[in-house]
Amino acid sequence: MRRQLTVQERVLLHLHDRYMIENAWDAPIEHSQSGVSNAVGVHRRHLPRTMRRLEDSNLITIELRHVANTKRKVQVYSLTDKGQKMASDLLKSILIWEVETDNGCVLLSSIYTRSSDILEYLYPPTNMYESPSIGRLAELVKVAYEDGILTTAEERLLETAAQELHVDRETLERIKERISNDKSNGLESRLIRTALMTALADGYIDKNEEKILRRIAVESGIDHEAYSTLVERTLSECLSLEERAYFGAMEALNWSTDESHSFIQDLRTALGIDSEQHDRLSTLTRAKLN
Repeated sequence: MRRQLTVQERVLLHLHDRYMIENAWDAPIEHSQSGVSNAVGVHRRHLPRTMRRLEDSNLITIELRHVANTKRKVQVYSLTDKGQKMASDLLKSILIWEVETDNGCVLLSSIYTRSSDILEYLYPPTNMYESPSIGRLAELVKVAYEDGILTTAEERLLETAAQELHVDRETLERIKERISNDKSNGLESRLIRTALMTALADGYIDKNEEKILRRIAVESGIDHEAYSTLVERTLSECLSLEERAYFGAMEALNWSTDESHSFIQDLRTALGIDSEQHDRLSTLTRAKLN
């Protein structure tokens, strides 16, 4: 029968499918105090008492290790053999719980089987801002997604910020997914994406389409890097694997090498690109802003 899980049980589930390398110098953020508190929905200052009780029961071990972007060692946690067994038994009992879905009552095991996924399903973050560190990171992600496009530079910045705030990668990805799916973000980028898909319907981007795309981008206030990222992702979805490889190679050469050059001929033969495809792919570079 479904019931509320105690904080200790939630900790066991969080650590169940996570392992630390024995005698290693560092540990993943998920094993740290901030990583555990974020996952189980308990403020960091309330966690030490729970962890001491688990340690006294020989369910976890507590060590001092470095985690990413910390100058000093911090407490990290892992399950003992006894803790692993208790977590496995707990997981087995939870997997047979019945849960309500759009398709009616189903066994939880038909939806998720991993401990961390089940923990997130049973205790979803009702408020991204309950944890100060997650709240600050969510605000950064929201700003990055204001134009609907996450550039490579912004990705690196968010990953660095997550490490500084001791937020694990899974949590960062969940925040990004939630905010990227918010329809109030990225109206301009969706408009340009639609225009791009329409322009690519015949496989070409002519000069008139090129002018329209550039004008939409400029008037929407989307900068060069963000626009280039959007174009590259959209083109990638519209091209075959071979066409993407050929397009990338020719982009690296700025399409300046004569197509009769032996290198180009060998590349086209290897990828099966004919003259018509070459001509069509060469027009796609027009979509990029100068």
